[in-house]
Amino acid sequence: MAILQSTLEQLRERLEAALQIAVPRAEPWVALTNPVDPDGRVVESARNRIVMLLVGLQSNPAVRNVLPPTGGGAVPLAAPSLHLDALVLLMANFTGSNYPTGLGMLSHTITFFHENPMLPPDPAAGQSGESIELDFVNLDLAQTNELMAMLDLKYLPSAVYRIREMTFTSEA
Repeated sequence: MAILQSTLEQLRERLEAALQIAVPRAEPWVALTNPVDPDGRVVESARNRIVMLLVGLQSNPAVRNVLPPTGGGAVPLAAPSLHLDALVLLMANFTGSNYPTGLGMLSHTITFFHENPMLPPDPAAGQSGESIELDFVNLDLAQTNELMAMLDLKYLPSAVYRIREMTFTSEA
């Protein structure tokens, strides 16, 4: 499975399990989806959920992406690994009388990631690979406004987290 898909699905599963323990309900709390379709209509599966979506990828300045030395002018067999950070928006997509519930679920979400800044894979859930390392990203009001405008959304309470150093490798 592709690294972005597997990492975000693993993150969604772990958050969903924690939210179901905190506030059990029959339907899922977390949706890995766009909150609106390309025509700007609300995606029904995103209503009254914490919506998780990828909002950006950044190179990690702490890690250099260079070709390994081969010696003697030989051509490398594969491209070097690429190390990127992924920015993930977690938005409380609850409106009307459900708005307070959304604030509560966003609070549970922030608490979960604060208590679990590094999530090792869970073999019992069929997860493998690297641990997922998360950092809270501070956005000021102008940055938040720009992010919501980029996504063609009206503001809803949200938090942004950085997934540190996802490693993309070529298959030689």
